[in-house]
Amino acid sequence: QARLNVWVLDGEPQHAGLLKFALKEDTFADTLVMLVVSMAQPWALLESLNRWVEVLSEHINKLRIPAETMREYEQSLIRTFQAYTEPGDGPIAIQPHPRGEINPLHPPASGSEEESHLPLGDLILSRNLGIPIVVVVTKIDEISNLEKEQDFKEEHFDFIQQHIRKFCLKYGAALFYTSVKDERNCDLLYRYLVHRIYGFPFTSPALVVERESVFVPFGWDNEKKISILYDNMTTMKPDDPFEDVITKPSSRK
Repeated sequence: QARLNVWVLDGEPQHAGLLKFALKEDTFADTLVMLVVSMAQPWALLESLNRWVEVLSEHINKLRIPAETMREYEQSLIRTFQAYTEPGDGPIAIQPHPRGEINPLHPPASGSEEESHLPLGDLILSRNLGIPIVVVVTKIDEISNLEKEQDFKEEHFDFIQQHIRKFCLKYGAALFYTSVKDERNCDLLYRYLVHRIYGFPFTSPALVVERESVFVPFGWDNEKKISILYDNMTTMKPDDPFEDVITKPSSRK
């Protein structure tokens, strides 16, 4: 059975002090962080991700984890990123281990693989917190409302997606777009979590074709793949400030 404790901060930064009960020195290696934002308020997405990752980063900096141990956590994330293989291209990325022998969240180095991996791009894991992260964008079913009511176009959703994917590359996070209403990717997210945490087999490839069903596994993405989204952008540039393009609607009386 895959049993798991889950702690939720409920989106309240003033609850950040409670992190000390959820994420401690002795549980750090067995913890995965999920950052959850909602497509119902796309203008707040990036600010929210950045705010919460800072809360997380500040907390991790306060933990008394020896520098060497921390470096090993960071290195294991780099190894996991580099070891990602497309399902069907050889063995499953993390071989299923009975939980206990090997921690799938931080697989140890095997001597032979160290030399064979390509270096990471500049952005990938440029802020490595040493902890696996999954970014979940909920309420993807709101996309049609945004088109109708806020006059969002295809390029706006591409703009949002490339910003979030760059954030994910920087922190080494997987990305899911989900909708409970449309039953999109919820089961996939569950299977991915037990894969990462328990090493269960997982054979689903990345999904980036449908804008409502995005799934970017940790290790798959890079800046070149993200740049495909730039082709659609005509009225904006990829590096335009997020809040200048995705503006909050003025509240109607």
